[in-house]
Amino acid sequence: MKHIILVVLLFLAFSCKGQDKKQNEFNYEDFNSQILKYEPIKKNGVSEKDFQKGLFKLKETKIAVDKDPKKLNYADFWNITMAFVNLDESSKNIEISFKKAVELNPSDVCALIKAFGNSELDIRIPETFYPFVNNCSNLVENNETFNPKTYSEKNKLDLKLVSLINEIHLNDIKYRFDKTVDWSKQNPLDEKNQKLIDSLYLKYKTYIGKSLVGNKLETIMWVVIQHSNLEMMEKYLPIIQRAVKENQLQVVPLKMLIDRVYLQKYNYQIFGSQQSPNLADEKTRNEVRKKYEIE
Repeated sequence: MKHIILVVLLFLAFSCKGQDKKQNEFNYEDFNSQILKYEPIKKNGVSEKDFQKGLFKLKETKIAVDKDPKKLNYADFWNITMAFVNLDESSKNIEISFKKAVELNPSDVCALIKAFGNSELDIRIPETFYPFVNNCSNLVENNETFNPKTYSEKNKLDLKLVSLINEIHLNDIKYRFDKTVDWSKQNPLDEKNQKLIDSLYLKYKTYIGKSLVGNKLETIMWVVIQHSNLEMMEKYLPIIQRAVKENQLQVVPLKMLIDRVYLQKYNYQIFGSQQSPNLADEKTRNEVRKKYEIE
């Protein structure tokens, strides 16, 4: 009798384990819808801290897109990928989310990797990660073939402004993708970019976003601000907020800027976009959301 009970218990245990595994399997085609319905269960070996970080990132993503799978962008898929690492999801699931991010915006995914490091992706999905990272320099070179004249004519934009914003973009990435960044070369370019952004804001009195430079270049002003100092970030934070409200920029850059400001000032972040593990308490997060009108 004891032997029979033991066999039954083992059968049930393996059955439950198999069911849990099946529930956690995603496929590329339906991933956008699947992930917004996904409620992870804490796995053995995952610390409570990592589990909560993973839950937080998934929750932030669902809030950001208002549970609409069509609104998911490359930054959302990057956050999902990082959540999967925290939750110790399978390599297959991590790979799907990573590929989704790359499909939408490979050059900006390169920038995220440059900013945040390998984030365990070199260990979890090496066959996918390394070929992509090794191609990042080629992606930067491809950006240099961007034709401002053709782009301006096609989108009915001011060629002079588009050319300047593109030049700022090329200066921002000039040395950032080198294996060993020479900051003695990159820092002067960053300072030059910051002065150019200040002069453009004085001239146009608004964020240089979608209406002025189109979808492809709408994040460039934000990138320069994100790479600046605390004083400049705080100066432009309300301007970035207004740009999001006026549909000149997506909300993800605003969240990333808020996180960087709060990390530098208070040593915690609000939305979990930065590498630091320090998150504000729920009361503070809700207050910041309300302050910057982020639902």
